[in-house]
Amino acid sequence: MPIEITQLSHTYMPGSQLAYPALSDISLTIQDGEFLGIIGHTGSGKSTLIQHFNGLLLPTQGSVLVDGLDTREKKLRKKIRSLVGMVFQYPEYQLFEETVERDVGFGPKNMGLEEAEIATRVAEALTLVGLDPTEFSVKSPFELSGGEKRRAALAGILAMRPKYLVLDEPMAGLDPRGRREILALIESLRRDFGTSIVMVSHSMDDVAMFADRIAVLDQGALFMVDSPELVFSHSAELLEMGLNLPQATQLVRALRARGIEITRDFFRMDELAQDLIGRWNHER
Repeated sequence: MPIEITQLSHTYMPGSQLAYPALSDISLTIQDGEFLGIIGHTGSGKSTLIQHFNGLLLPTQGSVLVDGLDTREKKLRKKIRSLVGMVFQYPEYQLFEETVERDVGFGPKNMGLEEAEIATRVAEALTLVGLDPTEFSVKSPFELSGGEKRRAALAGILAMRPKYLVLDEPMAGLDPRGRREILALIESLRRDFGTSIVMVSHSMDDVAMFADRIAVLDQGALFMVDSPELVFSHSAELLEMGLNLPQATQLVRALRARGIEITRDFFRMDELAQDLIGRWNHER
């Protein structure tokens, strides 16, 4: 079953003079096993939206159902949070235990699992993120490098074996190599385990490359949700919202401005390169 968001609205501090409507009438379904990218300008409501997926925030109006479980039901939230793993920006700041093993095992322990099962999950999760359990389990989280801390924090979420993995700017602050490694890991989770991925990102190239669909938020409303190809064909509207475009889309616009006819709205650089090479070979 999917995550179903129906006519979701959220207002911060309702009924007060500081009331702020952050989301308005959003309906969206996140399918099993899909990779959904979420984009929008700063303040468009992205982080507010994803915090509804596991009941950290509750709807002012509308509903959010996770595999049929209503986040408004307090008694269901523990189950919901075992289904939906949430990774915030700079998750390494959430590390707090004495050892990596205890930190990664914190979530499974709160789920009431037996010690043997917790140990299995810790070793499995550390291996998934590329940290050797025999080397890293006994280390203090604060001894790790920046990239290792982020991997350990992600392992803590994966140890709960969530069906849905929700990430808020997971590559923030990483160098290019770190970005590639985290993206490869996220994609492998979907490919190998069928994990549904929801990723908030300011990188249009990342969502263009990996997402099946992209949801575009604008001033708390859902502007559109569709395939990357169709979303980035609305380049003028996206620019007007203050969003960037994938590098390939920017290059297509620049080439067209110079009078070069390109019929497709490319959003992936590898596909644009193939088209230009084929055009050049044909014209030789």
